Amino acid sequence: MSTPEKTANNDHLLDDDCCPWDLGEDAKLVRKVTKEAGRIALSYFARDVHTWEKSPDNPVSEADLAVDEFLRTTLMQNRHGYGWLSEETEDQPERLKCGRIWIVDPIDGTKAFLKGGDDWGISVALVQDTKPVIAAFYAPVKNAFYFAEHSKGVTKNNIPVVTSHQNDLSLSRMMGDPSAFKINNFWPCSWPQTMYCEQANSIALRICQVADGQFDCCVTLRPKNDWDVAAADLIIREAGGLLTTGDGDKLVFNRSKPLHNHIVASCPNLMDQVMERVSPALIQWRQRNT
Repeated sequence: MSTPEKTANNDHLLDDDCCPWDLGEDAKLVRKVTKEAGRIALSYFARDVHTWEKSPDNPVSEADLAVDEFLRTTLMQNRHGYGWLSEETEDQPERLKCGRIWIVDPIDGTKAFLKGGDDWGISVALVQDTKPVIAAFYAPVKNAFYFAEHSKGVTKNNIPVVTSHQNDLSLSRMMGDPSAFKINNFWPCSWPQTMYCEQANSIALRICQVADGQFDCCVTLRPKNDWDVAAADLIIREAGGLLTTGDGDKLVFNRSKPLHNHIVASCPNLMDQVMERVSPALIQWRQRNT
């Protein structure tokens, strides 16, 4: 067994006793299990699977649980001492004591999965000291496998990708619900009517498509959990993009309440123009609810 990885800085350095694996070994494991999880999900796809609602308009299926069980069993058996956080597993407070933690969404975009769509995928992230250091997102129907390591860039199907260089919001491509950006009474500073908008069920996929330059920005003011965005956070940052809350704060993972109130992702050149619209909208919304 190898010794722990020693990096040039101490941002991601853990004690030898709690972490006997280096990140290179973890990266190989993440690649392997995420691809296998995609194959398991596809074995249920476009079939009559058992489905129920965890809460109103929040479906889950036997496919979600099968992928979750595979990921949890495989990752935890191979990495004793790592923490675990998943949408489909009951949260355990012990994870807060772990230096490294797996944060997983077995099927991000369950609604699309159940409808036979292609905008869903498997999200796997390794978080160390509140920051993602390894990430994979696999959308098997789209044949899109995104993989990132801290300070090593990001690839899509093994080809390096970067965000776009778009600097004109009126010519940009927004990954988000088209109707949401046409309601001017919600946005004190309106969005350009010429801005193209397209929706995808999976928030992780939306962010990944900003990372690879297919789209230029993504905004959602709906709360998202750690498992929704942990992998995508590293993927877009390694592609040269930006990901923050609507207040402009960086995301912090593995907190007692693993929730982020809103998500803004963008190529660098557009972030200021996007925030010029998001910030006053949040101020207005908060004033109405005070």
